Amino acid sequence: MLQKELRQHQWKAFRRNPMFERNFGVRIFMFVMFGYLALEFLVFGFVLDKMLLEIGTYERAIDIFNSLLPYILAVDFTIKFFFKQNQSMQIAPYLSLPVGRNRLFHFLLRKEFSSFWNLYFLFLVVPFAFKAITPFFGFGTAVLYILFFYLLCIISSLAVNLLNNFIKRSILFYALAAVIIISPFALVLLLHIDTGDYTQRFSEWILNYNPLAWLAVIGTFAGLWFFNRTRMRKAVYDELQGDKSKKISSFSSISFLDRFGVIGDFINLEVRMILRSPRLKQQVLFACPLIVGLFLFMIYNPNSAFQASGQFVYFLYGVFSIGLIGLIMGQYLFTSESSFFDGLMSRKISLYEMLKSKFILYCSVSLFITLILFIPAFQGKISFFMVIALFFYTVGPVYFMIFQNVVYNKTYFDLFDKGMMNWKGTSGNMIVITMIGMFLPVILMLIINALWGETVLCWFMLSTGIALTLTVKYWLEWTYKRFLKRKYKNMEGFRSNA
Repeated sequence: MLQKELRQHQWKAFRRNPMFERNFGVRIFMFVMFGYLALEFLVFGFVLDKMLLEIGTYERAIDIFNSLLPYILAVDFTIKFFFKQNQSMQIAPYLSLPVGRNRLFHFLLRKEFSSFWNLYFLFLVVPFAFKAITPFFGFGTAVLYILFFYLLCIISSLAVNLLNNFIKRSILFYALAAVIIISPFALVLLLHIDTGDYTQRFSEWILNYNPLAWLAVIGTFAGLWFFNRTRMRKAVYDELQGDKSKKISSFSSISFLDRFGVIGDFINLEVRMILRSPRLKQQVLFACPLIVGLFLFMIYNPNSAFQASGQFVYFLYGVFSIGLIGLIMGQYLFTSESSFFDGLMSRKISLYEMLKSKFILYCSVSLFITLILFIPAFQGKISFFMVIALFFYTVGPVYFMIFQNVVYNKTYFDLFDKGMMNWKGTSGNMIVITMIGMFLPVILMLIINALWGETVLCWFMLSTGIALTLTVKYWLEWTYKRFLKRKYKNMEGFRSNA
């Protein structure tokens, strides 16, 4: 009965939130995208066994799949770490009622069983398991293997929840997340330890009903469940005692920026906001190294599957790597200040200078990443001319398109909310403008590359990039004046969504 009441309370809180109706189109769009992903996984699951037999070294498709489990779980962990929000609810209103806290925590943890993040891989695994396991082990074993994989997904989700709770206390735990994600690849590439062989043997025990293997899985699940409940209790206790994070960030300011006057002050404030906002910090400090690291892996790995896609893939990932800070933060131009935007407008500050400071900061990070890419360029791994062209194309046309967000974004953005797949503060306008800003320059690149080749593409990127970089003062002023015409409408949107 209590569980039913709690579910009703959460549904009413979700349904009565003013953001529900305002961003209803966004939610429909995401449901369609998730449905499309599930359908693709389902179709792919019916042919996965044949594909694995063609590329694997084992005789059975299920053995090949089990040898790939470390990488599948690493991908699953990465997706959940980036996009999944911890299960949460307002605990305080229930504390005055005769309801045990553990029952509330168990209610939140049980929601993991129905979470989409623990179900989406099942669209792939269920058809594959029945095709690859039933002929050798029988129908019942296939069902048990699906349960085994489902428990692994929940274990991964509980580990992400626990890690996110630790990250609230210290940014150093991002290093632990990085270790968890890269360890399966590092063990194989650096230490030459075949982790797939161990997971194949362990999964073989699961298929043969080895009780010790099942005890290990259930014990891991129970341990993570217990530790998550413990951390939840401590978080509630700290909140009731008023014990917030004693030091949100050790960052105070970058002193040498003081000599740049107002621009330097705005850059300091922008960096401080990124480091102190859990939502922004998680995206910027983790996503940027990951994407840049993937691009460098593509460059240095001669047998990379990316190279089979042609040279254009380097242009594509080069733009996303160099411009990632702008692509992430460009979604929230002025909306990241929405909670205190009225205060900014009541003071004698220049929003144009703020806009200019954001552009300078994003360009500085892009320049830093470009300097890193000069290393493989000097080593002959990638064209030096292409790196320079990518830089100017990113800070020119790409950032020009992204900065148009400032005119149309008018939703409230909660800096201290968590989760990358968090659609609070996201509107249909924001999604459309961001998608145009990200993909229109890429579509132009694709067309030019297909018609005239890579050399013409590099010259096009370089010329248009230099042109828009040299005229940045004028198009920033144009963007700022367009914002001024809509500022009261945007400010009303900031307030009405708060």
